[in-house]
Amino acid sequence: MIQEPQSPVRAGLEPTLLIFPATHPDGLQFIEALRDRGENFVAATSEWSAQTAREVDELIVLPYVHEPTFQARFLSLLEQRNITRIYAPVAAVHSWLSHFIEKNRVPVRLIGLSPIQREQSRFQKLKAKVAGYRGFIDDCAGGASDLSDLEIAAVLRLASTIYGESNEEKIAAMMAIFSSAPKGDVIEIGTLVGKSVAVLLWLARRYQVGNVLSIDPWRTDAATQHDSPETVRVHMISEWDFGLVPEIFITNLLQLGGGCFNYLQQESEQGFQTFQRDRAIESQAFGRIGYQGRISVIHIDGNHDYDKVKLDCDLWLPLMAEDGWLILDDYQWIHGDGPRRVGDALLVEYANNIERSFTCGKALFVKFHP
Repeated sequence: MIQEPQSPVRAGLEPTLLIFPATHPDGLQFIEALRDRGENFVAATSEWSAQTAREVDELIVLPYVHEPTFQARFLSLLEQRNITRIYAPVAAVHSWLSHFIEKNRVPVRLIGLSPIQREQSRFQKLKAKVAGYRGFIDDCAGGASDLSDLEIAAVLRLASTIYGESNEEKIAAMMAIFSSAPKGDVIEIGTLVGKSVAVLLWLARRYQVGNVLSIDPWRTDAATQHDSPETVRVHMISEWDFGLVPEIFITNLLQLGGGCFNYLQQESEQGFQTFQRDRAIESQAFGRIGYQGRISVIHIDGNHDYDKVKLDCDLWLPLMAEDGWLILDDYQWIHGDGPRRVGDALLVEYANNIERSFTCGKALFVKFHP
């Protein structure tokens, strides 16, 4: 007969959470979150990992759940460490524990859905999100967008895997505008680790618009925004290791960029001169990519100081296709008014050449016409 572990009151110990198996990537991520919250936990596994053992204070080895010795070792561990909750990131383990705990009335609780149920639930939430954006994307497209719901889901999921500040409303609008983007180059000024340019690249390939180019110097001095508060101007910038950022960027884009993408590790002005002179960009990561010199879509998201934003627009907008799209990031921005001042002036200067414009996700979207 299975013996239940002592109650937390009799054990006299602080309630503890067990992560099993802790060697699973989701288990390691969960441990990181627990540490951030200062929660007490025990890490266990059935497959020893020296690396995981180095990352946790203690790594306990349990038999596999189907082995005869597992039940006794498991119940003993619950009692010894006063374990009241379990996070099981592996489907087979979660399923076995769920049935065992229920059948034997073990006083411990599994946290959350099973990994299988969690994945299905995650996708159902994504589908609901797509349904919420469907009409919005169609409106921004000026009519029904030809992107399927699953394509929209794919772009949203892609964007969610890369760090960046482009929100989902802005990404939805980016999806919409490509249905009316002419043939030409797709340019991004200021790319950081590649969230928004990954979306642009996916869309450029989907609509066969043209090749994509990212331009970013990845330097502290170039990223420092002098018109912004100290938090943005100094503190946030100082957190970035700009020697590491290009490697993160390349890693994020390698799976997408083969044959139609490249980058320049230069400031906007120098990148413009290179682009004008060469019309073909070469890098070790992405090879040699040619460009037309006629811009279909440009996303200006570099330094937000007024002089820098104005320079970006003065340099690059003359290369726009007559019916191209401008995305001016952070037109609505609480940390400075550089993009808004430049954007407002552009709306006046190009008034006779603008088919339509709208703001979305803090960005200004402008569609030009001949």
